[in-house]
Formats: sequence, C-alpha cells, structure tokens
Amino acid sequence: MTTKNGQLNDGREVYLNGNYVSNLASEAVFSRTLKIIQRYYELQRENKAHTFFEGDIQSSVMFLVPKSAADLAKKRQIYEEVARESYGMLGRTPDFINAGVAVLENYAENLGSDDHINFALNAKKWAKHVKREDTFVSHAIQNPQVDRQKGLSDLLDSGQEFAGVWIKEHRLDGVIVRGAKQVNTLAPLADELLIFNLPGLMPEDKKFALAFAMPIATEGIKIVCRKTTMRTTYSLADYPLSNAFDEIDAFILFDDVFIPNDALFVCGDVNKSNAFFEASGLFNHTAHQDEVRGFIKLEFVTGLAVKLADKLGLRGFQRVQEMLGQLSVNLEMIRSCIIASEVTGKMQNDVFTPNMQTLLAVRANLTTYYDEALRAIAEFSAGSAVGVPDFREFHNVKIGDMLENAMTSPLMDAAERALLLNLAWDITGEGFGQRQRVYEFLHGGNPMFIRMQHLVNTDLSDANKMIDKVLENARQDIK
Repeated sequence: MTTKNGQLNDGREVYLNGNYVSNLASEAVFSRTLKIIQRYYELQRENKAHTFFEGDIQSSVMFLVPKSAADLAKKRQIYEEVARESYGMLGRTPDFINAGVAVLENYAENLGSDDHINFALNAKKWAKHVKREDTFVSHAIQNPQVDRQKGLSDLLDSGQEFAGVWIKEHRLDGVIVRGAKQVNTLAPLADELLIFNLPGLMPEDKKFALAFAMPIATEGIKIVCRKTTMRTTYSLADYPLSNAFDEIDAFILFDDVFIPNDALFVCGDVNKSNAFFEASGLFNHTAHQDEVRGFIKLEFVTGLAVKLADKLGLRGFQRVQEMLGQLSVNLEMIRSCIIASEVTGKMQNDVFTPNMQTLLAVRANLTTYYDEALRAIAEFSAGSAVGVPDFREFHNVKIGDMLENAMTSPLMDAAERALLLNLAWDITGEGFGQRQRVYEFLHGGNPMFIRMQHLVNTDLSDANKMIDKVLENARQDIK
C-alpha cells in the first residue's frame, strides 16, 4: 500500500499552511513522520515475532485473533516495540485500528443487513482486505463542535452542512455523503479512512447514522491539516522531539463523496450507529493497544524526570526522591493494570477479550500520571531549560568557548546538558509537548465521563454483602 511503500502522491487532497500539497514528500512534517510510521512494517521484516502464519499466509501479529491471555500478552509485547519507535508519542500508528480489525470478522454479524445491503458481509470482506494488504487505516469519529446545545439534525436544518457526515442522497449503488469529521489523527499518511460515530445520535439523526471505509484518495475527500509543531529552521539538537515527527491532526471534509454499497457498515440505522464501536469489537481491542502505547509514553517521561534529577544534581534532596518514587509507583500501577486486563479477560464471540473495566481504570489515571511526570520535568529543569541558547551559538568564535564553559558541570558537558534541557523543554513547554498533553487528556474521552462509566459498571455485590452483614449484626444488638 502507499504508506508502506512511501508513495503518498496517489491523488489524495491534502492542505497544509493554507496550501494544497502536491508533493507530500517535500514537506518535512510528512516525510519525517512517515519514516516512523514505516517502522511498523520494517519491524515485521526484522523480527519474526511480529508475524504469524494463518495456513501458509504470513500476517502481522496485530491481526492475530486472541484466544487466551497469552495471546494478548504476545500482542502487548509487539505494541510496546512499535510504540518505542516514537517514544509513545504517536498514538495512532497502524497497529491501533488493526488491533480492532483483527476481531471484526468475529463480531460482524452484529451489523446485520437490510433489504439492499449486507453490512456484516461488507465488514468481513473489508477486514480480510486490510489483513491481506496490511493497510494503514486512520479512523475519524468526532464531529465538529459547532453547538453542543443543538442536535445534529437541528444544525443541519439551520444550514450547518459540515456539523457531521450525513447522507445527502440515496442511490441504488450507494450514497452521497457530505460533511466533516474533526481531529482525525495521522490521516494525511494513512491508506484508508474508517468513519463512524460514537454513541449519542438521536432518533431523528438517521441521516448521520453511518459507518464506512474508503481510500484516502477518494474524490471529494479533503484533508485539512492543523498547524504543525515542527521547527524546521532549527536543528534536531535544538528540538529533539518537535523536529523528529509530528502526529499531524486534520479536519476531514466530505464534499459530496460517493460511498458504494459494499463499503457501508451502517447506513441510516441510529441504533446500529450508536452501537458500532462496541458491537464491531473495535472498542476493547483498540483500547488494549492504546493503553500499552500510553504506558510507553509514561515510561519515557518518567525516565526523563529521573535522568534530569540525576544530571542536574537534585537526587540528594528527599523531596525530589519522593517525587520520583511517586512517578515510579504510577508507572508500575499502569503496567500492572494492563497485565491484569489480560489475565482477567474473557471469551466473547470466540475472541479472548481484555477486561475493559481494568483498561478504563488505566485510561482514567494515565492522564493524571502523565501530567504529574510533566510537572516534575518542568520543575527540575526550571530556568535552566528556558535559557538554553541555539546550538549554533556553540560554534560562534566570539562566544562559543565561554558558553561551553558556563554550561559545563561536573555531571555533564555543555552539549549534553543543552540536549537534555532541550528535550525537557520540548516535552513541557513547546507546542509539540502541549499537543501531546492535550492528546493524553482527551483522545480517549473526557476523564470525568470515563470515571463515571467505570463506576456504573463496577461490581460491588460482594462489598454490599459484607456491609449488609455488618449492619444486620449491629441491628441484632439494638436494645
């Protein structure tokens, strides 16, 4: 496919910095990030553990249908290796949706059919296609936040044609759709788009009740990228993360796009649309990949906080030791919960499925733990990071030697000190780091609602039995 081969100029319509991008390889934000994405495919060639055989067909382990906790653990190990290529900073690498596609055929019957379209069969065929081609699929689920006090149908009736993706015209061979999805991560570099809705459509929103998959290069699909956080006028030494890659987010505009019947998974059924994420099997298995990736990212920032404390001579302070100890505890809690989600999983639709309650606990706390690590990094680096000069100054004949002398310490030389402080600033103070922080807080949903959802599904029956027993014993002693 195009992403795997690096051939992105396939007719896709991408806009960046106010311009149509005719050659994606000419833009650093695409070419540099693509190299990290392609590591997903290269690792399969380099390490046999990344692949498995179904009959005589060799596939990525991402497409393995787990039958046991051991299978989930095997997939976790590959998720970790892929995530470490970007230090956990790329949240939507190919293994994300592929983790869900792996089990889609097992759940496809939930999608059903109508008088004209067999949605279940469409999903099965598409899943086989993605597995066969090892396609990079980017998903788009969020609607533009036009007015949260109004429903999608009300917005459409008032002239807001891009408040979501809706059916403009029914044809015998498919539908014409118009509208938009926002915050579609890594869409410019993907091969295909998977479009669906989160729960929340109202009965009157039949026009918006859609789920489908299409190639990125489909006529009428327009990808409008956000402003990049990359700082290409500086060196990688100045911006060790910002200049390495940028997980570009984009608005996806559908300008009267034709979706053929065989590409539709939901069409006009509000209940099926609201249920799609869970009914398709995507929710639990993409969540497993996502929390493993989040763990790697937390591991990175925890390690950076510890290294800063060591290299800046702060480790001897008890308060610093306590802060670092809390970070290491947080990291272990996330690691343990992910493993617990595997060993307490259960069979569902002939798939061994991770425990979603445990994964929701990870998702609810990971945001807090990540922020805690960032605060430690910012505090430890403090004014030192703010004052790091452009690396070119070290080669300035007038000030280079003096600058090196001023920044060298018994613990590290000036260049290493500047590199470490630049990394600290990149992840805490720059646009790259701020985008990463926002991503962790919101990409999995509002943490408040995650905690509310977790409470609703928590089994406290044994706790209530114990409480009832205590109270009953006490009642018998009432005089």
